[in-house]
Amino acid sequence: MVVHQPGPWFEEVLSGLASQDYPNLSHIFFVTTPIVGGVADTTAANNLSRQITDALAGAVVRVVEGNPGFGRLINETQRIVEGQGGLFCVMHDDVALMPNTIRLLVEELFVSNAAVVGPKLSEWQSPQILQSVGFGVDRCGEVDPFIEIGERDQEQHDAVRDVFFVSSACMLVRADLFRELGGFSPDITFFGEDLEFCWRAHLGGARVLIAPNAVARHIRAFETRSAYPISQTVVAQNRVRTVATLTSRLQLPFVWLQMLIVSTLETFVGVFSGTFRESLASLRATLGLVIDGLYVLRRRAAVRPLRRVAASDIAKLQLKGSARLTRFIRHRRALASQEIAFLADSRKRWKQSSTRTAGVVMLVFLMLVLIGSRKIILDSSRVVGEMLPFDGGSRSTSAMFTDFFSGWWASGFGAAAANPTGLFLVAFGSLVTFGNPAALQTFIIIGSIFVGLIGMWRLCGAFGNTRVRLAGSIVYAALPLSYEAISRGRFSALLCTATMPWLFDLLNRYLEAPKGAIVRRTQLVAGAILILGLVFAFTPSIVVVSILGVGLWGIGSILGGVTIRKFLSIISIGTLSIVGSVLINLPWSLYFVADDWWSLLAADQGVTNRGLGLGSLARLDMGNMRLGFLALATYFCVVCALIVATTWRRLWSVRAAVLIVGALFLVVLDDRGILPFEVAEPAAMLSMVACGLAIAVAVCVSIFVETNVHRESDWRRALALIVPVAIAMGVVPAAVSVTDGRWNQPETTVASLLVQLPDQPREGNYRTLFVGDRDLLPVSTNPLTEHISYGVVDDGPLSFSSIWAPQHTPMNVGVEAAVKLLLAQDTIRIGRMVSPLAIRFLVVPIGAESTSESRRLVDTLANQLDLRRTYFARDLVIYENTSWLPIVSVLDKETAVISEQASASSFGGRELKSGGGLLVDNNSVARKNVKSRFSGGTVHVAVPFDDGWRLRIDGAKLAPRVAFGASTAFDAPIAGVVALSYETSRLRYLFLALQASVWLVLLVLAANYSRFRNRI
Repeated sequence: MVVHQPGPWFEEVLSGLASQDYPNLSHIFFVTTPIVGGVADTTAANNLSRQITDALAGAVVRVVEGNPGFGRLINETQRIVEGQGGLFCVMHDDVALMPNTIRLLVEELFVSNAAVVGPKLSEWQSPQILQSVGFGVDRCGEVDPFIEIGERDQEQHDAVRDVFFVSSACMLVRADLFRELGGFSPDITFFGEDLEFCWRAHLGGARVLIAPNAVARHIRAFETRSAYPISQTVVAQNRVRTVATLTSRLQLPFVWLQMLIVSTLETFVGVFSGTFRESLASLRATLGLVIDGLYVLRRRAAVRPLRRVAASDIAKLQLKGSARLTRFIRHRRALASQEIAFLADSRKRWKQSSTRTAGVVMLVFLMLVLIGSRKIILDSSRVVGEMLPFDGGSRSTSAMFTDFFSGWWASGFGAAAANPTGLFLVAFGSLVTFGNPAALQTFIIIGSIFVGLIGMWRLCGAFGNTRVRLAGSIVYAALPLSYEAISRGRFSALLCTATMPWLFDLLNRYLEAPKGAIVRRTQLVAGAILILGLVFAFTPSIVVVSILGVGLWGIGSILGGVTIRKFLSIISIGTLSIVGSVLINLPWSLYFVADDWWSLLAADQGVTNRGLGLGSLARLDMGNMRLGFLALATYFCVVCALIVATTWRRLWSVRAAVLIVGALFLVVLDDRGILPFEVAEPAAMLSMVACGLAIAVAVCVSIFVETNVHRESDWRRALALIVPVAIAMGVVPAAVSVTDGRWNQPETTVASLLVQLPDQPREGNYRTLFVGDRDLLPVSTNPLTEHISYGVVDDGPLSFSSIWAPQHTPMNVGVEAAVKLLLAQDTIRIGRMVSPLAIRFLVVPIGAESTSESRRLVDTLANQLDLRRTYFARDLVIYENTSWLPIVSVLDKETAVISEQASASSFGGRELKSGGGLLVDNNSVARKNVKSRFSGGTVHVAVPFDDGWRLRIDGAKLAPRVAFGASTAFDAPIAGVVALSYETSRLRYLFLALQASVWLVLLVLAANYSRFRNRI
């Protein structure tokens, strides 16, 4: 018997053993001890030892350090007891035997020639209620107990019969068989050791049966006595591993496929039946066999010598069909005979904790989002704002990987720098979507809504009520913010909205983790770093939003009553997560190591004084959502939560209020242009407001549910009755927008009008300069003035690589000087000034709310002598530079001489000429795959100068020189076949290998690798 911190009933257990009428009994007890401060506390164990020896003279008592598990301790019996003969009666410490139990078990074992025999188990307090009469098993390892919960003993199960296994609470085993099988599996600490042992006994030809005339009472209170909670995940994992280990080799693939199909269907059905967690655990365990592969192979090799019975004979012992379906049918029949009071009590508990309502509501919400996104799903998102196509220019996955590993960053004019980590993530994600980047982009856009919903569901888990979690998460996902971001193409805002609930949830879980739970806290910190790092790879502004969010969360926590120590923990862990997210994106994140690092992270480029107004900001809608003003109704929940919340809920209501007031205060000041520092764009900042609103809703619903459960009727409950109305009004804007199919994305975008520009120019590759209001430009930009920004892209369709802010190079200095002269109306030949930059087209988007400065810019462009207007509409103007030079070109002799003399800020004034484009293809300049014939001269490459550029002529390498004070040129007096390439430093690959190692370590830590220690 294994004794683990028993209760007062242990005396009755010992009395039952002492009263046995079987004459030849020896007793062995294993007494576990608690671990305190890393040392075993044996005080209670010594007292138990004396209690045992007083009741059973001659009993062998072994005090065990800690609690290694039931099966492992019972296996020690083989070492203590000498000889091959005899019988072992294995018992739990909460089983009381009748005086004749062991004698009857021994008699039945010899009469029936069995190897394992178990008694009929009944409830401790109510012996007339059956607990176990043996178990049946189907092919998938699902257990059928043969009885219903609460079934009364009316001798309906009193026939001796073969069963697949008996409970380890009390089983009689032949000692020789126990030794031959090696005892219980040492890999199963709890839950399932009896099934695995009896299955192996069947493989050896042994018989397992139940002897119902032998009776024992069993408490079965594991969850209240052990530090190990009853986990559906552990139960399912042990079951699946047992099936994979003991099923025959030929049957295993079919059984695994059956388990996968059945568990998948059960998971779907579980959403509506309230068994979602149990079914999901089964599905995860089935898929987890991929990780368990080495363990299964090793264990099957150990079991192979024991196989003496054909697989077909084992199958005859198993149940036909599904044990779970059998249990369900039996349960439905039992419900028909339950008392009304029991049914009422069951319904009451269901109302409080069942997931059926949550499953239905979640499914309805899923369908509404999919319907509202149907056109995006079928035809991708429109190219609006930052939502540039992942497959722009028909870029292949291999091309993305090549660009990422290159030491040349092609965004803007390009630079010798690390490429963004997000480029690799998109390339890797494209592999998952079978080489379809467009599908990946659609998945991210639509999936972000559900990621935010799941994050808020987890955060609201602190309230401990399914309906509260449902209300908070649905309100968060239904607020206009995410759909407004999709409508305006604010990819950064969409990702921030999906991320912030996860950050707050991880901070809260870290505070709630036990002090000594180092593994758990490490897992949470690693998870926070990974989540923020993943988002930072696409939108650096998450750092600014997270810094402010952690600060507001900490302020709200300390105002809500948490201790200074916990406040410091919030700030320190939040800071560690944010800094870690930046570090794991090295070497790309070195771009932000600059004097204006905060502005680079904010990524808003000083755009302030937008004039959106408090109303638009408060309703989380910039004007694209119909009935968006109804979202203001959710602010009632904030006031209600502050008034009504008491005890622990007050902390959450204060946190919600601080998030809302603090974030709105910062955004409004930025909107009016009076904030002394830059913040992220309004939509990204408002993700904190959305979190606050959802938490406030959860607080109010929690109060409403609790007062309803306790049937209280006071002014708090009366006030909370208005909450459902406020919630309903808040979700109306999103519900109404479902009809559009694209969440109100504009019909005509700047990108759609750029079809005027040539895709495959024979004259040579070129660049396009976008100038105007920052919010209207379809690429990542650099600021010029308070209202005017500019961005540069290569020819061809717009690509997602343009969403990352480009490096600032000497070529940027040249274009900025030229555009500033243009804005000041101090030049009439801007075309010549930007011709060495390979700028062929100048594009000025014009919106309904464009600034006067951008409109004057259009008038000034009309006066330029070297520009030709090619397209003019009310929302877009395109001019062509008649003096442009291709990105790769052969300069004439006069221009070659000029290139050696001119500086970066004084390109213009003289007309530059070339002999035409060279190496013309659809790839970026660092990935030129074509070769061209060359008759000698100066080759100009319109990229910032770097020693890594190489020009090869018939295999001979030429070194570059600086041209026009900023770009690159090669003086090549010989003719031949020319090729251009950029040589990436080997250190680049070393840094990438180190970065990959860091990400892998964090993934292992975040996944809590300790859970898989026994699997490998």
